[in-house]
Amino acid sequence: MVGFGFPAYIVWVLIVVKPLGVLAILVRRPVWLAELAYAGMFFHLLLAASAHINAGDGGYPPALIGVALLLVSFFTQNAARAVPSAVVTEIRGA
Repeated sequence: MVGFGFPAYIVWVLIVVKPLGVLAILVRRPVWLAELAYAGMFFHLLLAASAHINAGDGGYPPALIGVALLLVSFFTQNAARAVPSAVVTEIRGA
């Protein structure tokens, strides 16, 4: 992370926050917290891909694959959950 210009302490923050985000998405109680976790992961993966592209090290494909999988998960979450996401319903216009 320091090689990309980020402070070293951010690693410890991500070690704590990433698993909590996954847990929030899986549990979905409350739904707004799961949506916040989706947003956080989306921006994190997008910025990770951008950092790798700007560094020129070729490490961006896993981040882009992660973005694609996250978007599939986000847009199919209402089909798999009992409590629907108002954001997805609003985006689809249903």
